[in-house]
Amino acid sequence: MKILPVGKQNFEDIIERDLLYVDKTRQVFELIRGGDLYFLSRPRRFGKSLLVSLLRHLFLGKKELFQHLWIGQHSDYDFPAYPVLQFNFADFGLKTRKLEEELSGVLQAYADEYGVGIEMTSIATQFKTLVQNIAEKAGRPVVLLIDEYDKPIVDFLTEVDKAEANQLILRQFFGPLKGLEAAGHLRFLFVTGVSKFSKVSLFSDLNNLTDLSIHSLSHDLLGITQEELLANFGAHIRATANKLNYAEAALLQEIKTWYNGYSYDGETRLYNPYSLLHFFLNQSLGNYWFATGTPTFLVETIRKRGIDPQEFEEVPMSETLMDKFSLRELHMAGLLFQTGYLTIKRVEYKGLIKRYFLGYPNQEVKNSMMYNLVEAFTFQSASLVGKSLLYMQDGLEQGNITLFMDNLKVILSDLKYNWQPPKQYKTEEELLNMWEGYFHAILYLITAYMDLFVQAELAHYKGRIDLIAQTEDYLYIMEFKMDGSAQAALEQIKAGDYMAPYRNSKKRIFLVGINFSNEERNWEDWVVEEWMR
Repeated sequence: MKILPVGKQNFEDIIERDLLYVDKTRQVFELIRGGDLYFLSRPRRFGKSLLVSLLRHLFLGKKELFQHLWIGQHSDYDFPAYPVLQFNFADFGLKTRKLEEELSGVLQAYADEYGVGIEMTSIATQFKTLVQNIAEKAGRPVVLLIDEYDKPIVDFLTEVDKAEANQLILRQFFGPLKGLEAAGHLRFLFVTGVSKFSKVSLFSDLNNLTDLSIHSLSHDLLGITQEELLANFGAHIRATANKLNYAEAALLQEIKTWYNGYSYDGETRLYNPYSLLHFFLNQSLGNYWFATGTPTFLVETIRKRGIDPQEFEEVPMSETLMDKFSLRELHMAGLLFQTGYLTIKRVEYKGLIKRYFLGYPNQEVKNSMMYNLVEAFTFQSASLVGKSLLYMQDGLEQGNITLFMDNLKVILSDLKYNWQPPKQYKTEEELLNMWEGYFHAILYLITAYMDLFVQAELAHYKGRIDLIAQTEDYLYIMEFKMDGSAQAALEQIKAGDYMAPYRNSKKRIFLVGINFSNEERNWEDWVVEEWMR
């Protein structure tokens, strides 16, 4: 059983130590045969840095590393050697040093390594003369590999002035690329990042740059397909199934539910490699990828903008909105897609125009996002939310509504002191509607996190049902009121005959009316009644 390459991003190290490696060299061969200038956007910890390392060793001509892989056995590639310059912006210490200083230091180090001089003026001039002089000295064009180019922007999304200053420096850095490519000094350019920001000359000036993000060449370039899982992880699947006393088929289904689902064409489904490796390492389910970077900025923005979290279950999106955005006009669904919290669930065509539909890729991401949104919407600590959610889940699974409601009151207890409605809500009616929607969002998040079958604001021929949640044995039909009465909410359920679609259900059905108080920012009273068919 091969050792898992957990935390390994050096291709040479993985091959020489014979660690488990999912062979992507067929896709890489198609890539280098199909063009020279590429940009690839993928979420963090999705294999971008390992791919960049592979390309580095490929273009250095290290044929011996590839002799047992697809490109070494089934292609006519002859492994010519080129000068390779690799920049990894994730390694820059931008919290303590300025981006310009970091770049200048890296450029000078490469000048010393290749024994060439550079003009020590602007970043653009240093970069241009470095590549030009190396190409002329080597008699061969240069390969440029730039990993996580947008880290100096993404790390400062909450400090827009700093992000824009770094954006300007990146614009200078990428500015010479068009001229270098036109002069024949570039053999290959490969840039990775999480997001495609506007006002970076990479995307505006280099008009023959191919964006691979949703291109057919990259649908399985990163991530692990079901076929690759079965072909490469067989020994780990068997070992984990034996340890957990699980049938292999059942284990595979659990893994698929939790970690599969990423897609960049709406058809090819991919496992998150980071989560998959850590699952087999620990032999237990966990929120491995999500835990490496809690999206505080994203969930806070969702709350502050008053976005209904249920919208992210299915988001229609044009290719334009998925393509790029500016720092001052962040499109939330597009940002969630690029950062990996949403993925392409399906693609529909209207003539030749594509429409993409986004949603959560898998259980790991959805559960974790729900949990973080509950924290953000209620202003509670992770420990309190975690404990209360467990009790609330027990309550619904046991038919104990009192347990559920008592802990809902605990979760909502700090709203009164921490959340003021946005200024656009001016009239009393607008405020009441806002608060009703806010409480509705919290109830949706709580029940969705519990992995219950949840339907919110379900259309019904006599109205809209606020929330339906189902466990294995129980079904709950909930209606909310704001500064009204719980009994009125219950009577609305009955008058609307909201129970009708469930007459043949074998589950016990509870009708729950909840009245929230605008002044207290919590529930004021509630009533429950079991429906006897």
